[in-house]
Amino acid sequence: MRVVEQTSDRLVIEIRPVALMILCLGLFLLFFVLGFGMRLFLPSITGLMGMPDMPGLSNIPQVPGMNFLGYASVIPLLVAVFLIKTRRLTFDRAAGQVTIARRGLLGRSETRYPLADLQGASLAASRSHNSGTTYRAMLHLGAETVAVTPYGTGGSGPARTVEAINRWLGPRAAGLSSLTGDQVATVAAALDKLGIKLPK
Repeated sequence: MRVVEQTSDRLVIEIRPVALMILCLGLFLLFFVLGFGMRLFLPSITGLMGMPDMPGLSNIPQVPGMNFLGYASVIPLLVAVFLIKTRRLTFDRAAGQVTIARRGLLGRSETRYPLADLQGASLAASRSHNSGTTYRAMLHLGAETVAVTPYGTGGSGPARTVEAINRWLGPRAAGLSSLTGDQVATVAAALDKLGIKLPK
């Protein structure tokens, strides 16, 4: 997660899952080489190491299930193609919109929401016995809750995304509706000194 642009009127956050892409690519290569490549690569590796020719090395018997590993290499590749996308969140006060743009290997898509519906962002935790706890950022848009990513991660990215959104959003003007005009002006002036602008 990185903040591309941050002003009082506009916030742009980009989420690029580089670690997940590297993991999927690594798993693809590992499964592919173990499944299909050992009979082809082992003789070449021994030749590069300066070892004498071993005629039996090219006739390594096929281990049951190794071809299955080769075919299983398609799974991380499919995950990389269909699930892993760069997401760009744009919060624009001037346009009054929240835009979630997704860019992946299969193209781009974009979803827009009214900024007035945005109540804030929160962190959703998902616990698993195998992988521990993962987190993802959620946007609260009126009655709808929208996940920023379809998967959770264990790093600090989701928490930093939530913090950046809520800090930019500031206190909601609706929370000041019970105050009188003078009280609103006093609160707005105090927040302005702290560098927090109330949404209009």
